[in-house]
Amino acid sequence: MTSTLQSFSWRFGGPLADLPPLLAWSLLGAAGIAGALWIVLGYRRTLVSLTPRYRAVLSSLRLVLWLLLLIALAGPTRVHQTFAQKETRPLALVVDRSDSMTAADNRGARRADDALRRWRALAPAARKTFGEPRTFAFADEVVPLASPDSDARLKTGRTRVFGSLQHTLAQAPPGGWGAIVVLTDGIDTSGDEAVPALNDTVRSALAAGTPVFSLAGRNRFAGGEFLSLRDLTVPSQVPPRSKFTLELTLESFQPADRTVPLRLRVGNDWRPAESLALATGRRALTWSTEIAAGAPGSLPVELVVGEGASAVTTRAEVRIAPPDTTRILYYQGALDWGYRFLSDILRRDPAFALTPIFNLAPAGAARSRSVVPGSLPDLPASAAGLDSYDVVVLANASATQFDAARQAALTAWVRAGGVLLFLAPDDDATHGYAGTELERLLPVVFLGEGSDNTVDSATLAFRQRIEQLGGAHGDAEAAFASSAKRARTAPALAAFAWEPEAGGIIGTDTVSASPLFANYARVGGPKPGATVLARHPREKAADGQGAILLALQRYGRGQSAVLTSDALWRWKLNQPSTDRGAELFWQNLLSWLARERPRGPRFERTPLTAETGRELTLHVRGGRNPRVTARLDEQPPVSLPAAGAQGGTQLYRWTPPSPGVWLLTATDEDNRTARHWFAVSDAVPLGENSGLPPDETLLQELARRTGGAVLENTPPSVWLSSTRDTGTQLLRETRTPLWHGGLLLFVLLGVYATELLLRRRWQLL
Repeated sequence: MTSTLQSFSWRFGGPLADLPPLLAWSLLGAAGIAGALWIVLGYRRTLVSLTPRYRAVLSSLRLVLWLLLLIALAGPTRVHQTFAQKETRPLALVVDRSDSMTAADNRGARRADDALRRWRALAPAARKTFGEPRTFAFADEVVPLASPDSDARLKTGRTRVFGSLQHTLAQAPPGGWGAIVVLTDGIDTSGDEAVPALNDTVRSALAAGTPVFSLAGRNRFAGGEFLSLRDLTVPSQVPPRSKFTLELTLESFQPADRTVPLRLRVGNDWRPAESLALATGRRALTWSTEIAAGAPGSLPVELVVGEGASAVTTRAEVRIAPPDTTRILYYQGALDWGYRFLSDILRRDPAFALTPIFNLAPAGAARSRSVVPGSLPDLPASAAGLDSYDVVVLANASATQFDAARQAALTAWVRAGGVLLFLAPDDDATHGYAGTELERLLPVVFLGEGSDNTVDSATLAFRQRIEQLGGAHGDAEAAFASSAKRARTAPALAAFAWEPEAGGIIGTDTVSASPLFANYARVGGPKPGATVLARHPREKAADGQGAILLALQRYGRGQSAVLTSDALWRWKLNQPSTDRGAELFWQNLLSWLARERPRGPRFERTPLTAETGRELTLHVRGGRNPRVTARLDEQPPVSLPAAGAQGGTQLYRWTPPSPGVWLLTATDEDNRTARHWFAVSDAVPLGENSGLPPDETLLQELARRTGGAVLENTPPSVWLSSTRDTGTQLLRETRTPLWHGGLLLFVLLGVYATELLLRRRWQLL
């Protein structure tokens, strides 16, 4: 419901424009009184004697003119306002009614009872902020409830935590939910992979502007121990005579610490068994190893964890073949010679295909249009749009140039096997990445605003001098030498200080071809699990080691890299024209980064274990019209029908009919294949009543990324500081100045002309 209101306001101009209203009115009033006195006194004594009536007429005209001028200076303005009645966005209370929440422990306590008890203490603050909450219950489905204590008949056996939250977000009233509070233990047994399901829920909540608050139910129920496979990360293709990393992720729940054997078969050879330590409680642990690839062909690998009937097995296959053309998407976010320099290098080598994107406008300004043939208008907003590339390079780009959709697309694409290379231009640009979605997948922690990582004056002067030399490419070497000689405080050029493992990762010829650099962007430090390949030879970081110049990190099935040195083209200024060091460096680095990028079809988010009689949803990405078959041992393969597409991924639904180790094969029209093995058993997998402890780490991550909080016994501060506002909300306001209108100008001229005519008639002029 809307309403309108018209009113007048005063907008002072001239020297009064920036003064407080009270002071402006005081000065205007003082000027008005002083001017009135001067006018009255001026007409009391004139050169020609006037009658009192003539004197009063002239004084009045001059006073009217003076008053009109003061009114114009005060700035009369017509204000047109449109209001709307504000409505409070309600709160959704989502209650987990799965078996794990309703199973009693040895004291007869249930997790649902614990969560509801603490919610009742928080409910008054929630009602004061959001009004009466709307309640839903979920397990395998979502149903509305009259109150949190109402009974609900729900199909159990599976708990769809993230699916239920997305369903609740989709059922929001007009305007959306003010917040969602979920009472759960965080155990999702729907079969969906935890990280992608969490990311999908976070994106939906952020799009709706709805924070998610979690309240974990706890009790003392303890179930049996287990060890299960979560994920196996292995490249689908590697070049001959190279090395690749195999990484296994396990889910474990143990009542006490113990060790289990782990055996690995590469090709036809079994490696010596290793011991894998399993800690007490619920844990997610990873194990990785390096494997050498030999001649072209197929290399099968097999992992066996544990022994006896409780052992878990997984298999994979790696294709060894020369690398295809490396497809690079180069995003340039600011004016720099780096793209021109790198494109000249890569276009001389047919092993690279470069597609540029130019976004050279500052934040908030209209972006420039690409003028290079074959360039893209902007970064794709979906992971499917990035599948046509092997490496994405972000050069001289600020975080404000990527909205939430594009950051999420890059994250999903790298997790599925893509490669991201981040070129940091300077400290100011990296500030904006602190705490963003992109920082999560990069191997370093960025320093935020206010950190002590500013560039000194000498470095800044050196940068400015180099920028001036950028346009004079032909005289660059001589100008560079002259500038360095004159600027004694400018930093000297230096080469990378390579870590010992760098030669084995990207090649000794790449290390030996390291170009020189002058400036670099400072970062907070490497993340756990990241590999630092190069450091500054002199400058130290906060940890006492050399400042990071080049770092790498695995992220899902892909990887990311950060190069913090100055822009590429500057390195060449100090090299002879015949030097090919920088060229060799970039060709080898980009080829190595893209060595494991899969081509053709690939399976995504496919489980490593399943049970008979339960339908699976298989995701196949890439390839042209892939065909998928399932085969058990030597039995004939079974073709799986397609079940639609979702975000560039082809979906296949299939129910395993019998136990065993099944092989899924996807083959596209180019005869490229991808294989995936998974174990199917008749045993009921760990489900609602398994006795797993609450997954509070997952609940904390969900709350943090959506702007919510993990609730305990006190309401969050945002609830206590908020009050329900059901008043009016200003929708729009239009201001029309009146002081410079034609009517006011006509009156001013009329009064002044009348006074002049009368003064002449009465012989004052």
